[in-house]
Amino acid sequence: MKKWLFLGLIGLTSGAFAQKNPDYYQKQDYEYRSVPTRNMKSPFERYTHYQITARYGVALPMGSLKDYTNTSSKYNYNISGEFVYPKNYSIGLQFSYMYFKERSPRQIYTFDNQDISAIQTRSLGATSLHVFGKYYFTDANAQVRPYVMAAVGGSAMRNLTYYGYLQDGQNKAAFSGQLGAGARFLFARNGNFGADVQATYFYSPYKNSGYLSNVAAVSASAGLFYRWW
Repeated sequence: MKKWLFLGLIGLTSGAFAQKNPDYYQKQDYEYRSVPTRNMKSPFERYTHYQITARYGVALPMGSLKDYTNTSSKYNYNISGEFVYPKNYSIGLQFSYMYFKERSPRQIYTFDNQDISAIQTRSLGATSLHVFGKYYFTDANAQVRPYVMAAVGGSAMRNLTYYGYLQDGQNKAAFSGQLGAGARFLFARNGNFGADVQATYFYSPYKNSGYLSNVAAVSASAGLFYRWW
């Protein structure tokens, strides 16, 4: 009888310890990785975790932006943070920047009934902040995890056209959004680091009556991510 009473007290003590020390089970989750025979799922598959990604890429202009500047953007950066849920989807926030610039041959331009010879430089910079959602097609711990994404938010547009030292343009905030697809590649199963590749379509109804009726671009980027929980 004393033996069973003693075991019962141990069980109650363990339960109380676990309630007062929630980190205990988190430590157990890490330990499972070193025991190949254990069937416990990865904590990334069981819990919501966090992920931060940084990418660099190139972008190609579309629509009226292509008529305005027909050169690719080599300045295309973005960084994102997201909450990744076990049920194959995530939500997050993304900060991005892209910049287009094109220089035309020297020509004669007329300003206020005066002709000037100048090299025209056209530029557009878009600094964007978007809320996005992703749907992943494989589980959270798959080494290859393709996804689709959609994002909405706003962009600070800086649209300037130079004629030599003369400047024409405007700075304006506008609605913008993105659609995209990509894939995430873990460097090691159950690991924290990996690579991410992504292709996106960007659109904004931003207008500049002299040059642009909208801003659209397609981009391809690649980068690295870090995840934790």
